[in-house]
Amino acid sequence: MLIVATLLSTIFGTQIVGQLTPISPPPAPLAASAPDAQTLNNGACLDSPRAVPLVLRPPAVRSQQIVRIDKIVSTQTNLENEVIGFLYTLQDGTTWLGQRSPDYMSAADARAINQVLSSTHMPDQPINAFPPAMKYGVATKYQQFFRVQIPQAALSGLQIRLDACVAWPPGRSLPDPSM
Repeated sequence: MLIVATLLSTIFGTQIVGQLTPISPPPAPLAASAPDAQTLNNGACLDSPRAVPLVLRPPAVRSQQIVRIDKIVSTQTNLENEVIGFLYTLQDGTTWLGQRSPDYMSAADARAINQVLSSTHMPDQPINAFPPAMKYGVATKYQQFFRVQIPQAALSGLQIRLDACVAWPPGRSLPDPSM
């Protein structure tokens, strides 16, 4: 009889009366908490050198925190639909261009993202090509993010499109960047 009751409870998902457990209150909703760090550091932007809401570059202040990352996708025939870099939007509204992580970059990707940088860099950013991050196996510590302005009308001429990657939820305050 016990075997039949166990079998039926397994099949129908019911519990035997003697084994009922008290009902616990439902867990608190997650809407009030900040997004999980795993969610923001994985997924579509996994090959991005920076993540939301980290600081893009020193100093560690709120205005330098990344609030949005867009993938820069090539529309060129030989690189069609390939991610060639990332566009970072900071809390202060500025946009910065960065390459993919070195493990994911190809020579063609580097050439394509350098074309975007040379056409869109701000006048106060004299560099129009990404310097190498490594030289002869040694880190160069050169700047890897450059301030750009990419007008919507320039996307087709640059043979790129911007695809949303990850963004900090609007209306939520950013965490303290110094921690």
